[in-house]
Amino acid sequence: MTIRIEAYDRLPDAARAIREQVFIRERDWRPEFDEWDAASAHLLAFDSVDSPDRPGPSAQSASPIQSGQPDQPGRYIIARLAVLPEAQGRHIGSRLLADAERRIAQAGGAMAAVHSGNDHYKFYEQRGYRLTDEVYEGGRHGWLVKDLILGSEN
Repeated sequence: MTIRIEAYDRLPDAARAIREQVFIRERDWRPEFDEWDAASAHLLAFDSVDSPDRPGPSAQSASPIQSGQPDQPGRYIIARLAVLPEAQGRHIGSRLLADAERRIAQAGGAMAAVHSGNDHYKFYEQRGYRLTDEVYEGGRHGWLVKDLILGSEN
């Protein structure tokens, strides 16, 4: 399976649709389309079964953005990573996360951070992230971080 990842400087309709399905319809979260989307790079993954111009069932989106917190220079956030259920288990999410990390390191970022529900902590921990002491709702949500090595392929 060949995976191609494309970056966009605005939220593509396909990424919006993926987030709506995964976060709003399936997980019953509130819509989170906001100023982060305008200030972010958006990534979509396409695999070899997709058409060359639009994502199929394997598409995911992620928005790597710089934190903007003055006490944490070099920290970037990978926000709103979404994987459609029919695409899970095919390692596309892992590839997309690695691509976001690579882009962050190339931009001079030293750390990637994700906010996740505890049902996804293991996914991130298996990829080198560690849970911080910033946990919420009795540990149901928290921040995980990963130190990036500049020039590495993570």
